[in-house]
Amino acid sequence: MSTIDISNAISALAKTYYKVLKVNLTDDTYQVVKILPTETPDEQKNDIKSISLWFMMFADRGNIYEADENIYRTRLTLDSLRSFFKENDRFRLRYRRKTDGVFRWVFMEIIKADDYTDKNQSTWLFVQDIHDSYVHEMEVQRELEHFCKYDTLTGLNNFYSYQTQCRNYASQQEPESIGVIFADLNGLKLINDTRGHAAGNDFLRSFTSKLVENFKHELIYRISGDEFLIVIHGSDKEDVQFLADNFHAYLSKDPVPQASIGCSWSKNPKHIEDVARDAETKMYKDKEAFYEKHPEYKRGIAELSYKREIDAILRSLSNSYALMATIDLEKNSYWVLKTLAKSNAPKSLTFTGIMNDTIQLVDPEYKEIVAQFFDIQFLKSDLKKNKSLVYEYKTIAGHWHQATFRTIEEIDGEPSKALFILELVDHGRAARLEQVRDLQFEHQIIEGLSKNYTMICRIELASKKVQLYKNISLVENVTTAMKVLDYDAVVKWFIQKYVIPEDQDRLTAFMDFSNVRSKLEKMEQTSILFRTTPDFHNTKGISYSQFLFYRLKSDPDKIVMATKNVTNSMG
Repeated sequence: MSTIDISNAISALAKTYYKVLKVNLTDDTYQVVKILPTETPDEQKNDIKSISLWFMMFADRGNIYEADENIYRTRLTLDSLRSFFKENDRFRLRYRRKTDGVFRWVFMEIIKADDYTDKNQSTWLFVQDIHDSYVHEMEVQRELEHFCKYDTLTGLNNFYSYQTQCRNYASQQEPESIGVIFADLNGLKLINDTRGHAAGNDFLRSFTSKLVENFKHELIYRISGDEFLIVIHGSDKEDVQFLADNFHAYLSKDPVPQASIGCSWSKNPKHIEDVARDAETKMYKDKEAFYEKHPEYKRGIAELSYKREIDAILRSLSNSYALMATIDLEKNSYWVLKTLAKSNAPKSLTFTGIMNDTIQLVDPEYKEIVAQFFDIQFLKSDLKKNKSLVYEYKTIAGHWHQATFRTIEEIDGEPSKALFILELVDHGRAARLEQVRDLQFEHQIIEGLSKNYTMICRIELASKKVQLYKNISLVENVTTAMKVLDYDAVVKWFIQKYVIPEDQDRLTAFMDFSNVRSKLEKMEQTSILFRTTPDFHNTKGISYSQFLFYRLKSDPDKIVMATKNVTNSMG
């Protein structure tokens, strides 16, 4: 690099840095490239040029902020710098120095020069004013730290602070006693839904003021929308309970207490969370007492939830429905929301009655399965497992309907109300359903299976439900059992009743649904041979039977299961 290039580079650096020195740590000298005129002490003449003396005299004259002076003096000694550069290439130091009578943040950087060697430690020293950007950065950092630790609405400690407190406590060698008061607001959801979230925020701030009035601010945590914790360290059980009872009495002065609370204490728990969970459990007892005294709050929340579910479902449904109604599964009653019929007042007064009327219009081939699907006890049982049930069937007039039931209200985990939708399937879709059905019977079942089959069933992969296609020679109770429509139940019943004991375990293992499904993912069909008791095929002795499983090509989500007597073919 030429002298001109070096000069240009130094000039460019001088615009960014107000101090640029060429420093030799080996002989404790420096050369000035750029420096503020006021920085050269009178005592240090041009013929001395000692960098260590420069550093110390600069601090002696009061130019380094008091809190930064120790690190400045310690790190900027010759011995420290010489040792540092034997293993590192770049030295950095951030401190506050006086500039025009004001202390400002600066950044010093010392880097190895091109001619640096262990015996000739030649370096470049740069000092840059970073005050404005660094102060802004610290302000942003403090703001972020505040948001991390405190709830923006109430100003209380937030869930992150609570988790930090829990981790710190768990790491202690000698755990101290912990008391937790758990508070859950009464009716915040109702206020949000009826009066708006602004009113809900006012409610939260009002409750916060009560907390701060009764407890130290640093003990209080808002851990979710309407849940608060007061965590008390190192107090006796009686003292914690006294605080909880006083706060409960304080809240009870209002006609409607703003919160339900629970209290728990442990002498030396491993985790704060364990005490908090116990306090939450006790809070629920207080919540139940609140609802007993103010049932309008629980009823109001349930009614709002019910209305919201209905509105959401109504908005999302197609305009093609023929009937829409809500069903009370407990009372066997219904309420028609909309119908395409001329009159929206059906003759029957019960849901069972209106379903019986509907079943009379179903194609005979589907009538049995539809009757079970519409049975109110069946609905209550299956809606407990699945929030939505869907079934398609054909009417006497040749139309296809889709019946849908969706849970919209529960009581103690049991479905109590459901939405019933009856939709008309479009002509194109109906034609496809007919075509698939024909393909299933004609190509996959009739041609694909032996003509002497005893019965044929369809199994749906998703639900494991069984639908009987055809039953030729089975005794009546077998047909009755098939109405169970649950694969596992049918298989268990069949094996116990008709399979000889020696073959039961082998057949049970093979008929496991996951095993059958796994086999049919690899091959088109699979089968098993076994022996059945005389009353299965109504024979004099033990018979050989076969189960054949065949995956439908026209409908890969369904499996055909067929059974036949193969005694003659076995010789």
